[in-house]
Amino acid sequence: MIADFATIDYETYYDRDFSLSKLTTDEYCMSSQFEVVGVSVKPSLSKEPIWFSGSFTDTQHFLQGVIDWPSTAVCAHNAHFDGFITTQLFDLKPKLWMDTVPLSRMAFPWLARHSLAKVAEHMGLGQKGTEVQTAMGLRRADFTEAGLARYAEYCCNDVALCSLIASKLLETTPALELYLIDMTTRMFTEPTLIGDANRLLNYHNSVLDDKDALLERAQIGRDELMSNPKFAEALRNLGVIPPMKMSARTGKETYAFAKNDRDLTDLLDHSNPDVQSLVAARLGVKSTINETRALRLMEAARRGPLPVHLNHWGAKTTGRLSGGNKMNWQNIPARGTGAEIRKCVGAPPGNSVVVGDSSNIELRVVMSLAGQTDVVDKIRSGVDLYCDFASEMYNRNIVKDDKKERMVGKVAMLSLQYGAGAARFKEMVRVMAGQVISEAEAERIVWLYRSRHDKVVALWKHCNDVILPAIQRRDVLQSVDVNGWFLTTHNGFSMPNSVGVVYHDLHRDATGDWQYWSAGKKQKIYGGKVVENISQHAARHIVMWQTARINRRFPVALSVHDEAVCVVTDARVDECKEWMQVCLREAPPWCRGSIPLDCEVEVGRTYGDAK
Repeated sequence: MIADFATIDYETYYDRDFSLSKLTTDEYCMSSQFEVVGVSVKPSLSKEPIWFSGSFTDTQHFLQGVIDWPSTAVCAHNAHFDGFITTQLFDLKPKLWMDTVPLSRMAFPWLARHSLAKVAEHMGLGQKGTEVQTAMGLRRADFTEAGLARYAEYCCNDVALCSLIASKLLETTPALELYLIDMTTRMFTEPTLIGDANRLLNYHNSVLDDKDALLERAQIGRDELMSNPKFAEALRNLGVIPPMKMSARTGKETYAFAKNDRDLTDLLDHSNPDVQSLVAARLGVKSTINETRALRLMEAARRGPLPVHLNHWGAKTTGRLSGGNKMNWQNIPARGTGAEIRKCVGAPPGNSVVVGDSSNIELRVVMSLAGQTDVVDKIRSGVDLYCDFASEMYNRNIVKDDKKERMVGKVAMLSLQYGAGAARFKEMVRVMAGQVISEAEAERIVWLYRSRHDKVVALWKHCNDVILPAIQRRDVLQSVDVNGWFLTTHNGFSMPNSVGVVYHDLHRDATGDWQYWSAGKKQKIYGGKVVENISQHAARHIVMWQTARINRRFPVALSVHDEAVCVVTDARVDECKEWMQVCLREAPPWCRGSIPLDCEVEVGRTYGDAK
């Protein structure tokens, strides 16, 4: 537990066009327009906040004198921002970074927002001021003496609130989570990955060329594609009724033209190739994620090493990391044309990228949670579970060289463990495996999976019929899984040395379905989804425990789902590989040896080469 810590908050110049709402954090902070108007520091819990406003050099001297950085834990509300300024501009690094944003996400996952004002209000600790609203467009030299004094009071109040929030939330925060907050903050404030700006530019241009080719094949103008009514008319002209859905925002019927609308993506398999081209063009033009990602990385690469922004406890139910800063490092494609981006991210000269992947960790966790011992025994003996199930599906021996069949087996093992039905499985095979199967075949495979994994099916039913009602009744300490890792609490699940899973205000709706609040919205929950939540939370906890161990010897530059990515000197590559293998094959003590773990560790000059 942290006995004492300092707290910091910067007030910086912004205007309508130059702000964090328009720019990425690193772009904003490294701009020639950037200016620190003032900074407030609370040196310790027992001391009052101190405000300082002066030149860059004077501010740096103030910061050096008010905190003993190498031996002090420092807290901020959004440490990516304050930490980037402190580290990259003032060249100061604390012993530990703490952040009240992820601390509050762990404590209050049902809140829609975790701004300082909202968290302070929710905790009943006081009110945040509004003086920052009057500071728009004002440089430090533009403030009157009285105006700067009001700004100082405002900033000192922010620091005091942040310190008070942290001191209270630290009482229930596991030590591992504090270490992970520091680790993810340093991925951003002390980046080590670099980008190949020229290669990123070439890729960006190739994405634009691909869009033009799609439009040409579809024989439709860009304006028509971007307009929902015109795109709908183009579909009707080809004899297709435009797919519709109910809008979650308005409650009215609207076009189902989003990239994740299944009725639209199903048209990619339409018997008319003109329909296929039209929909492909729409999805290609509307889905600009690879284009914008390449552009942002290229601009960041020209500024220096790539700051990796990951939100600790970004997924509020499971605790998994999420992307931020207008960039999601968690979903850079590993395959297809988008995988080129991974090859544009690498190590500086004389260094290599080492990537360690905890092999199919969720699958291993689910089988252990359910007590599916026959499958766990297969894992221990080194059986490839994807080939194993595919062999049953196709009634012949499937090996790794049977790539199509193995891929369908993989989709089955990963999707059906959470209760997906035939229609959903058929769609996932099309999207993930690029193959089309009939409804009857999907139903047969679903039946086969459930008959072979009866303990997993029983866990879904147990969670739906026993565990969810127990949580609603606030019946604590009921065992959820066969190992007793998860126990019911008054509002979810507890887990050893973990924050756990929270189902805030769990209740049945008018139709009898279970619902709870998360991120300011009602979420549906049922047995299969509970199993997905707890398995992802347990897998996340295992992987983060492993990653923290890796980080103690080799700083982790990036974490993507079940991967840990390090940048190391060429002379230490073998040492890093060996250490990663040790860490990724060991589970936390609470697992008690019940999960057999394995890993793959690869090395390359770029992130893509190490895959």
